[in-house]
Amino acid sequence: MKKTTLIKPKDKSPEVLKVNVMLEEEAKQFTAKKKFGGPPKPMTSRIYLMGMAMNALLSRSTGMVRREDIKREAEDWADFMLED
Repeated sequence: MKKTTLIKPKDKSPEVLKVNVMLEEEAKQFTAKKKFGGPPKPMTSRIYLMGMAMNALLSRSTGMVRREDIKREAEDWADFMLED
């Protein structure tokens, strides 16, 4: 049975270290930008019903659909369900 030997990485050059620091800083800025401020928006019954209608519309569709049409039709269904 052969014995495995670990290959130690060579010392990194100053250019590589500088690029690594720049990439790490860019990643920190990106993640800080993605954080949402404030409390989450509460889910209304209309938004919930729109989601349920959109789920049904997408599951019955075949092929390509336009997002605007699906959204409009889901809004129509949600409004119809909320009418009293």
